Amino acid sequence: MTRLVLLHGRDADGRDAETVEARWLAALGAGLASAGSPLRLADDDATFVFYGDTLTPPDGGPRPPVTVHVRADPAAVPAVHGLSVDEARFALSVAREVLAGAGRTTQASAVGLFEGSTVGLGTSVADALARALVAALAAIDRLVPGLSGAVVLLLARDVHTYLHDDETRAAVRAGLEKALPTDEPVVLVAHSLGSVVAYDVLRRADPQSRTMPLLLTLGSPLGIEAVRSALEADGPLTWPPVERWVNARDPRDALALHGLTPETFPMPAGTASVEAVEVDNTAPWHHAAAVRDDDGTWTGYLASPRVARLVGDELAGASCDEDSDMST
Repeated sequence: MTRLVLLHGRDADGRDAETVEARWLAALGAGLASAGSPLRLADDDATFVFYGDTLTPPDGGPRPPVTVHVRADPAAVPAVHGLSVDEARFALSVAREVLAGAGRTTQASAVGLFEGSTVGLGTSVADALARALVAALAAIDRLVPGLSGAVVLLLARDVHTYLHDDETRAAVRAGLEKALPTDEPVVLVAHSLGSVVAYDVLRRADPQSRTMPLLLTLGSPLGIEAVRSALEADGPLTWPPVERWVNARDPRDALALHGLTPETFPMPAGTASVEAVEVDNTAPWHHAAAVRDDDGTWTGYLASPRVARLVGDELAGASCDEDSDMST
């Protein structure tokens, strides 16, 4: 039997893991129904890896562990003056690339990158960095349809925390590694920041440790230069030990600026290519994985028939000759 493992994206801290898992499975079920698949998934058919609270531990408290479950309103903008200079610089780099990707190159080049040690402590360089970041986020609010500076800042904060906080990175890596079985094939579905985590873990994995017929990334920011550069600083980009890697994105998803092409995500010559699947994600910012509208309709990447069909075909094909608890 093939195991389905689900890995969420940014801005999941403070949420109930079981609720998020239920939303994902419901959206995926809606996508399967739209695709004409009779397959339906229950709690026991998937492993949901939740690491949201690991990214933002309570002040002075222990870092919550990554939890593994087997069986989205816009958030407030975090205070720019609460960011370290490294975080602010990273966020500014991402914001500038978002503006440039939306065709706002003039506004992107109008804000620069600065050096300093602390944001908001009265140093002129740090204040300049803070002002540049505020200006870039405000420009996104004004000039990038369907996106907010708050969302960009949240993504940048979470990605930076994962990539640059050694304790957090180790905890999240360990959580995903524990959730990936070695005694049965794995289909891994990773959204947004989850795709960064998934790639970071898999590129280090022993190719003989498990069989992974499909890695499916949704709304991935891996092609953003600041993200890619941070990964390259920790080791070369290599093809992960997966039989097939499919990257699904809505071209309007400004948090998944680029497809994963040899230009935006270069890997050694001779390796396989990431397959590109274009989808219509009508959820807010064209980025969310699972959103239930007021009329009860599910939207988001998981509700896309093209995405659901990829998962359904792999799971249904694997279960043809095996006993399975999946209902049809």
